[in-house]
Amino acid sequence: MQPDGSMPQNQPPAAVPIQVNPVQQPMQSQPVQPILFGTTQQPMMAQQIMIQQNGNGMAVTGLVMGIIGIVCYFLGYLICITWAVGWLFGILAIIFGHLGQAEGNRSGTGSGQGIAGFILGYLTIIGYIIPFLFLGSLSSL
Repeated sequence: MQPDGSMPQNQPPAAVPIQVNPVQQPMQSQPVQPILFGTTQQPMMAQQIMIQQNGNGMAVTGLVMGIIGIVCYFLGYLICITWAVGWLFGILAIIFGHLGQAEGNRSGTGSGQGIAGFILGYLTIIGYIIPFLFLGSLSSL
């Protein structure tokens, strides 16, 4: 540099030393969350996953089986194959309905669906038993 503050036109600027090896940062044992305004710095906790079950699968299954059973029973007068399998849905509705109602009493959800399921199942089975009772009573005459 010249004493008057001007640089000579022909000379390049002075060389700047470049550091070849990067500076090693100290390793942290736990990652730290970014600090927000008004909060204190806390270490990051392990991820926690909470699963909340709001329904009662047994009660819903009992209700669906009961609906299918009663529909198969009434459609059996039009389509014979549905009458042949409707009793199976009635039995499944009774089983799942009772299990769902018991689970609903414990957890507090789905008790009514379970009750409706096993009532529909009983109605389906009664619908299958009554014609056989009448046919049996007619044959004894």
